[in-house]
Amino acid sequence: MIRWLRLVTTWVAVATMIGIGLIAGLFLVANSGWIAIAVPPWLRDVFGQRPREVWLPALIAGWLLAALLAAALLAGSLYYVWRRRQADATVAKLERELARLRNLPFDAPAPLDDLPEVPNASAAQAMARWSGDSGVGQ
Repeated sequence: MIRWLRLVTTWVAVATMIGIGLIAGLFLVANSGWIAIAVPPWLRDVFGQRPREVWLPALIAGWLLAALLAAALLAGSLYYVWRRRQADATVAKLERELARLRNLPFDAPAPLDDLPEVPNASAAQAMARWSGDSGVGQ
């Protein structure tokens, strides 16, 4: 189900981009003239009083580029925050596991050197015979 949905979403996105490109291309071909842009009052000291002539396709391309860059910046920052939260959650999970493992001996202490708590008398006699000792506990 998810694979099918991802495939359909990808094809819809590609078809939408192709459609937007065709519409923008046809619009720019139909309106490929120069237009006069009035300079805003707060920029008149820099550019002067007279209006500026701008090629309409370049103006529209600039607007589209600015909108795409803003969308890419927003999507990138959202992706960064999402990945950062995933990493923080993983680190917190590993820290909890490490704390649990550090406190393991205090919960259930293991015997020293994994030796039995009570010595076995028959094993002690067998070791004494094997090593050549005459008796146990001399």
